[in-house]
Amino acid sequence: MTEEFLPVGKLPIELLGSLLSNLATADDSVVVGPGLGRDAAVIDIDGTSLVLKNDPITFVSQEAGVYLVNVNANDLACLGAVPRWMLVTALLPEHGSTPALVEELFDQLTATCATLGISLIGGHTEITAGVPRPLLVGTLIGTAGPAGLLHPGQAQRGDRLLLARPAGIEGTALLALERPEELSSALGDEFIARAQALLRDPGISVVAIARTLMESGAVTALHDPTEGGVATGVREIAAASGLGAVMNRDLVPIREETRLVAEHFGIDPLGMLSSGTLLAAIQPGRLDAVLQHCHDNDIDAVVIGKLTTPSSGFQLIEQHRSIELPTFQTDEVTRALAAN
Repeated sequence: MTEEFLPVGKLPIELLGSLLSNLATADDSVVVGPGLGRDAAVIDIDGTSLVLKNDPITFVSQEAGVYLVNVNANDLACLGAVPRWMLVTALLPEHGSTPALVEELFDQLTATCATLGISLIGGHTEITAGVPRPLLVGTLIGTAGPAGLLHPGQAQRGDRLLLARPAGIEGTALLALERPEELSSALGDEFIARAQALLRDPGISVVAIARTLMESGAVTALHDPTEGGVATGVREIAAASGLGAVMNRDLVPIREETRLVAEHFGIDPLGMLSSGTLLAAIQPGRLDAVLQHCHDNDIDAVVIGKLTTPSSGFQLIEQHRSIELPTFQTDEVTRALAAN
């Protein structure tokens, strides 16, 4: 019998959970280790907490350096950490790699690191056989922020799920950058310019938003929804605390650019790459104060659901009915790119 191949995208959550459960360590310096829904690791070195993250950018050909720095920095911020030092491995294609390409990638990396106060301290660069586009892998190290670290697993049943910024910002910008001719023909050059500009305005960084939310003292969990979008992010923020969740589709804000791009490619905005969007679990008794704090700091934030008991599973409310929250093992943006 032929073994079935795994699809492109994240590992199935059951398989990943099984693998991670076997990675328990007896090293007392490991404060936060591997686990479902955990954005980064924490180790204690002589009383100093170091927060570490490793993430790649594999299917972006435009602005890859911008994506790499922000994706890693976002995950550190979700633990309440300040990103400080970064190492990058750049695997470049044997066909098409020029000095100009390498210089452009380095410019993107250094400029984006500078905006976040990150020092680019090393890594590895090579021309690699069989690579179709530049593949970047980042390792980012940070330290605890002013409000301390937010350890995974602290969310509670009944906590409200707050979404800061609309879903799908990253995916919208990426598709506009990767498929400009197709989208321009369908939606116009002005539309393409607006969609591409989302990469930097509002941008895909949530570092400042996470810091602002941490100031409220009412956050029990933060999560940066990347692959699989907001729907997968809801599953992951709940799984980190061993909980279920319910989300209302009608409450999830979607930009017009995202809606039109999703309609064009026939994909679901809830499953689109969503860096630039931040999920937060908030103590229900302090929700109004957090929403006011967001308003005072010009952060668009809305409640889209809540955390529930594990036995409740993962539910999506849409059109006044409850269904299973969809899973997006392959991100919708990846699916759109593979089909064109």
